[in-house]
Amino acid sequence: MNDTRAHDSAHQPSSGIIATLQSLIVAFVFAMAFRGFVLEGFVIPTGSMAPTLMGAHVRLRSPATGYEYASDSGDLLMAATQKMKGERPVFDPMISRRDRLLTTHNDVLAGESRMGDRVLVLKYLEPFTAPQRWDVAVFKNPPDPVGDAVYFIKRLVGMPNETLLVADGDVFTGPLDAIADDLRIERKPESIQRAVWQLVYDSDFQPVDVARLEVAMRHPWAGAPWIPSDGWKVRGDRTWEWEKNSPASLTWSNEIIPIDDWNAYNIYRHEVAYFPTADISISAAVDATEATTFHSTLDIMARGLRYRFDFDSGTVSLSIVYAESQESVAQAIFPCEVPTDEPFLLEMWHVDQEMSVFVNGVRVASLQYDLGGPVKRLLASHFGRTLEQVLANPAAQRPTPTAVHWKFEGSPFALRHVEVKRDLYYRPDFLSANNQFLTNGPAISGLAFAMDPMRLSRVEDGEYVAFGDNSGASKDSRLWGRPHQLVARELGRDNPFVVPRELMIGKAWSVYFPAPMSLDTGGRAFIPDFSRVRFIR
Repeated sequence: MNDTRAHDSAHQPSSGIIATLQSLIVAFVFAMAFRGFVLEGFVIPTGSMAPTLMGAHVRLRSPATGYEYASDSGDLLMAATQKMKGERPVFDPMISRRDRLLTTHNDVLAGESRMGDRVLVLKYLEPFTAPQRWDVAVFKNPPDPVGDAVYFIKRLVGMPNETLLVADGDVFTGPLDAIADDLRIERKPESIQRAVWQLVYDSDFQPVDVARLEVAMRHPWAGAPWIPSDGWKVRGDRTWEWEKNSPASLTWSNEIIPIDDWNAYNIYRHEVAYFPTADISISAAVDATEATTFHSTLDIMARGLRYRFDFDSGTVSLSIVYAESQESVAQAIFPCEVPTDEPFLLEMWHVDQEMSVFVNGVRVASLQYDLGGPVKRLLASHFGRTLEQVLANPAAQRPTPTAVHWKFEGSPFALRHVEVKRDLYYRPDFLSANNQFLTNGPAISGLAFAMDPMRLSRVEDGEYVAFGDNSGASKDSRLWGRPHQLVARELGRDNPFVVPRELMIGKAWSVYFPAPMSLDTGGRAFIPDFSRVRFIR
């Protein structure tokens, strides 16, 4: 009996090792299967999706307001690699895009550069999951599926079996056999829209020490972009107060901060000009002593129209009229109750040909309208120009700037957290041989894909079109030309400018390892910035 126990004991360590190895092998197989078929991680190399997703970047902070933003560090790293001495200006977008507040050496900024976000991607598993419009998707690059830049990440805007046209920054679609007048706008769901708004101005970042600011700028500060009527009091905590019995007003100044498609991420890219946009959100936290008497009227003047948001404690009225004739285009009235004993958040959206009002994050009013198709929309945005003039050089033609006027009644009241945001704006562009792989075939010239209403673009079955959120610095599918010979030969798909379904990998789900930041100025040790872990919309 003792011999038997000794024999069993001798075999226990070896059997335990075998069991452990078997468990590890099974776990490894499951992990590889899960990684291969369900979930996979990717690194964001560039800023084509900024600010939704960050490539290599540096975070800049204003000494005047504390405003912090990310900027592409590619040029900085190149300068540091080439040991180029020099200084870079640091701007505060909440004050001015032109006036620098300080300068910092190239090598210092390069040393503070962060790597790109790490994202988890859920694989598309048909019939359970399939690509949807507005997904942030990862796919293999059709023109270069075996090169250094194998994987791209963009937002899906064009779907199979449709005609696609981008006009005035927005997406219009229709059936495959549609003509331009048949196309209608694609509206983003609220969750997507909230994710893609880009900040133009936030009153929380008013400068406190104006004298010090003017010393740094070397000239007087022009003031906030909201030009106030006489009588406003702006406290040090960035609260705007009105105590007079007369009406108050705020008028936006495009001279101080234009409402256009400028992106802080591209601040060192030296863009020549930007495209004005009328797809904007204006919001504020309202603290009215007599909430039942508070009345707000916001007018947005764009596309030859006046969009009016009339708000009080009982109703919301939305209306659209032609600016010159005052002829009505659309109007609607909605009941609305607001808290009478506490501040409330008021948001007014004009985006994707829809007006909306939100109170404390809940939509209380909505009015959709149609201008008669993308061509009429394009002409309305370029007031006084013909379609031929616009299409002759759409990359140089700028839409008419948007005007904003905000009136108030019912004192006393205070506004806090006054924000102006703008929507994604997909820029018009021309095709260039520099953006195409000439080994795939002759270069294609003319207007970019889905940008010409005179030659509509068709997206065939099993094909998708993808754009970056950072349209000013994104090599979108509308630009990249013919697919690689492998794609044409192996998949039987030779249409340019599209992503075949077979190359789609999955939907970007979350940023699980946000742009790591350096622990030292040498950039040798990094930790993830866990405060920026987030889901991707």
